[in-house]
Amino acid sequence: MKYHDIVVVKRWIPILQEYERTKSKITPRPFKFVKNICEAHHINKKDLSRYYHKWINGNRSLESLLPAKRGPRPGSRRTPKAIERNIVRAYRRFGSNRYELVLLFKPYYLDKTPSPATMDRIKARYPLNESAKKIIKRYEKQTPGELAHIDLSRLTKDLKVTFKIKELYVAALCDDCTRITYAEILKDRKASTVAYFMARSLSWFKQIYNFEFEAVMSDNGGEFKGDLKREHPFETMCQELGMKHILTAPYHPQTNGKIEAFFKIAKNEFFYPNEFTSPEDLILNLGNFLFEYNHLRRPGGLNYETPFDKLQSVTELVS
Repeated sequence: MKYHDIVVVKRWIPILQEYERTKSKITPRPFKFVKNICEAHHINKKDLSRYYHKWINGNRSLESLLPAKRGPRPGSRRTPKAIERNIVRAYRRFGSNRYELVLLFKPYYLDKTPSPATMDRIKARYPLNESAKKIIKRYEKQTPGELAHIDLSRLTKDLKVTFKIKELYVAALCDDCTRITYAEILKDRKASTVAYFMARSLSWFKQIYNFEFEAVMSDNGGEFKGDLKREHPFETMCQELGMKHILTAPYHPQTNGKIEAFFKIAKNEFFYPNEFTSPEDLILNLGNFLFEYNHLRRPGGLNYETPFDKLQSVTELVS
């Protein structure tokens, strides 16, 4: 029995026993009338009668005093088997993630389309063996430097700091093949600020890991994409560096999912659990986290290799 259930039982058993003695007029009895019991224990007569009948009808068992279970029966709201089979068939053929599966089936099932979380539960009900897993093709570049992913994410007020901040953004750029990532704290998301951040990122990759990028992928935000009337700092920077700029499909952040995964990990494991005393403290600890992320952390997406181990293995294979 759980703790809150024990509390309910310990409260009501003495009250019901006193109620029985008062009703049967056994002497000596602690209370003369039922209303005295209600006043002493701060309850109303209706609740007292209801609990007493539950106790009697349940053969005076302790479980009879506990609240009845509510909600649908287990399995009554499960996705129909026909829809589950179609989802699993599409997943095994295309290897789509849960968001892509929702977009794929939304035009057909409309309101009956399972949510992204339910898509994951459906996939878990029909596990693949090792030979079937090899059929699913994952989107991943073969060599470092083929494609970079770049994006910004705003740090909310949940950040634990002892200094005043107005707005802070974390900008990150990662390599598609190895998942090695560079990140900085920015005070705004202007196109010029993001362009200079990308220049520093590319220099960092060249100096530390000795490779350059051929293309960069971003979303359609104003800091990355301009109009035809005037030059845009980020696109100009890409042209000067000889990098191809690839834009994701509108309203489809899954295409840039590798950098979105980094933001989720960084916020859950670094930004929100820790407390920072100054901007310098935040920047210094971000550098430590990046070292752990790139050299010590073993993500499942890389078969539990560190990004640096993946870089070494791929570099040895190419050379």
